[in-house]
Amino acid sequence: TMRQPNTIKTNRVRSSVLILKFDNLQLVEAFAMQAARQTEVCRTWLNSMPWPLSLCTFLGLRAMLRSKLSYLVPLVLALLFTACGIDQKGMVLLKDESYHARIFSTNKDGISAPDGLLWRQGKLFIADEGGSALRVWSANGGVQTLCDATLGIMSPEDAVMDADGNLFFSDDDAGGVWQITANGHASLLAGKDKGLLSTEAIALAPSGEILVGDGLRHQVFSVSRAGEVSVFLGSGYGIRKPESMVFDEAGNLYIADNEEQTVYRLTPEMKLQRLLEKREFFSPETLWYAHGTLFITDSSNGKLYRFTPEEGLQTIAVFGGKLAAVNGLTMDEQGSIYVSVQTNLKRKIGYILKLERELQP
Repeated sequence: TMRQPNTIKTNRVRSSVLILKFDNLQLVEAFAMQAARQTEVCRTWLNSMPWPLSLCTFLGLRAMLRSKLSYLVPLVLALLFTACGIDQKGMVLLKDESYHARIFSTNKDGISAPDGLLWRQGKLFIADEGGSALRVWSANGGVQTLCDATLGIMSPEDAVMDADGNLFFSDDDAGGVWQITANGHASLLAGKDKGLLSTEAIALAPSGEILVGDGLRHQVFSVSRAGEVSVFLGSGYGIRKPESMVFDEAGNLYIADNEEQTVYRLTPEMKLQRLLEKREFFSPETLWYAHGTLFITDSSNGKLYRFTPEEGLQTIAVFGGKLAAVNGLTMDEQGSIYVSVQTNLKRKIGYILKLERELQP
C-alpha cells in the first residue's frame, strides 16, 4: 500500500536539475527501475508530442496535485524526466529527508569527469579520470591541479591520505600506486613492473601499508612505503574486481566487487564474509565508512545507499538523467556527502554533487 508522501520539495539547480524529496520508498524504487529501462519508443513519443497533448499533460498533473492522487506526481515526473529519455536533464530523488542536494562543481569549475573523491583537512581531493589528473578543491583557491598526464597517469581512480598528509592514488589504465607527498612532490611509488596492472580500490591498512585492488589480476596487493609489493588477498579468495575498499574502526576491511555485485567484509582474522550479495539492481561502486555506517554508490543503477547491520541496506537518494552515473563518494566533518558523476567519460563531462544535512529546528 502506497503512503501519501510528506511535503514534496522541488527546486531546479543551475536550470537543468530537478530535485524531488519524498518518503515513499516504492516510488523511489520504481523510479530507479524505470530509469534503468530507457527506451527509444518513449523518447520518440515525448519529443514528438504535439502541443495540445503537452497542455493536457500539464492540466492532468495540476488536477492530480489537487486530488487524492497527488502522491503519484513524483513518479509521473520521474518517468517523464528519465524513462522518457530526457538525458540532458538531471534528477535527484531524496528518500532521506535529512539531506538536501545541490551541484557542487561542474566542468566550468575546472573538473572534467571525476571518479574518486576524498575530503581531508577542509579540502576535496578529486581523481579526475576524464582529465587524467589529480586535483584539489579548496574554499579559497577553487580547483587546482596537483599532477596530470605529464607524470604518466592516465585514469586516476581512488585516493587515500595518511596522517602526515601524503596522498596515494590508483590508476585503472596506467596501473600502479602513485603518491603526492605533503610538500607536493608527485611520483610513481610502484608500477606495472611490480605487477600492478590495473589498480582501482585503495585503502590504508592500520599497519600503514597501502592496500590496492587490481581488476585484471583479481587480487588485492600490499604496497610498502618503499614501493615493495606483496599479495594481500590472492585469486583464491574469489574477488573478481576490487573496485573500492574502506576500513571501519574495528579493523574490518570492506571490499566492493562490482563484477560479482558483492560487498565483502574481511575481518582482522582474515576471514572473508559476503556482506551484501545477490540483490536485484545492486552493483556497488564506491564505499565510505563513517559513524558506524557503510555508504555505497551504485553507478549502474544510479543510487546512494547506507548500510548498518541493524537496519540493513537503505536508499538515501536515486539519480537520473545526466546525473545517473554516480561514482566517487566521500564525507566532510559536518556529515555532508559528496558524490562524483561521470555523465560522459569520453567527452569529459561530469559533476560533483553535495548532499548536505539539513539543520534541525
